[in-house]
Amino acid sequence: MGDFIKDLFGGSKPTPSQAPGVEDDFADYASAPSPSPIYDPSASSSAAASFPGSATLPTPVPYTKWYRVWERASPSDFAAEAVIIPFIFVLAALHIWGRRKNKRKADVWTAVHAPILDREFASVGFGANGKARSEGGEGVVLKEKAANEFTTYATGRQNVAFVDFKIKLLKRYNPLSLVIETIISFFFESMKAPQERLEATSYAFDAREKDLVPVRSKAELDAKESRFKGLPNSGYDACVWAVVHKEQMKTLRDERYDVSLTATKDHKNLPQWASVMSESAEITETLLTKELAGAVEKAGDAFEYLIVTDQPIDKPTK
Repeated sequence: MGDFIKDLFGGSKPTPSQAPGVEDDFADYASAPSPSPIYDPSASSSAAASFPGSATLPTPVPYTKWYRVWERASPSDFAAEAVIIPFIFVLAALHIWGRRKNKRKADVWTAVHAPILDREFASVGFGANGKARSEGGEGVVLKEKAANEFTTYATGRQNVAFVDFKIKLLKRYNPLSLVIETIISFFFESMKAPQERLEATSYAFDAREKDLVPVRSKAELDAKESRFKGLPNSGYDACVWAVVHKEQMKTLRDERYDVSLTATKDHKNLPQWASVMSESAEITETLLTKELAGAVEKAGDAFEYLIVTDQPIDKPTK
């Protein structure tokens, strides 16, 4: 009776072993204590070795003024710059030296040949303000198109419209490119080895004054049209004639259409290393004078070719 009254007024609480809803078969599992972690010193040491940053923190860099670089940097931090900067200075020095060297060689050519051109042509070089250099204009003989290429111009001679001179020198300002081109020329025949050369191209009036001489008014144009009306396209006999160094013959035949139309023949007045390429023997006897043959022999290996032609360099497509 007493126990009933205690239960009625909440006098006793059920123990965990007597918890409702727990069957007797699972009583051992319900009352089992939770496992506690076991400390393993070897495991903690291996984890510290795997993550060294977690074991020791980096030493902070002390604060310094912004301009006191030597306090927060060492020479080893600039190892790359120690290689790159001297290399840049060497390239810059070679570039400046190469440009100046080519300019001096071009100036030497001008000093030697400008007086000769002045005697043969009325105007040589590029005048300023429309006034020719030979007439007192403040012009120059050579113009620099590139660091290795110079050009000049001459006009004012009977039957000659003008002459273009082009001087090509070695790329001394770019040694790497010069070495690569030289090496490639040993393996590929189509790639020419770098060399210095002068190319002069003379354009005759050739009865084409109406195309070359400028006109200032319609009256001058009409006068020219009436003067040249009915004349043939060329005032000279059509021909292709050349004196060529024998080492250049194959290259010229492959590159120039006009020279491929000729036949090759040696001449008694020319040295053994030179030959005549002509369409007719009569043309050779007329053009190949003793003075010209002597100039070719004197030029030696520096001479490549002399071509007189009325045909285009490239083969016509029509």
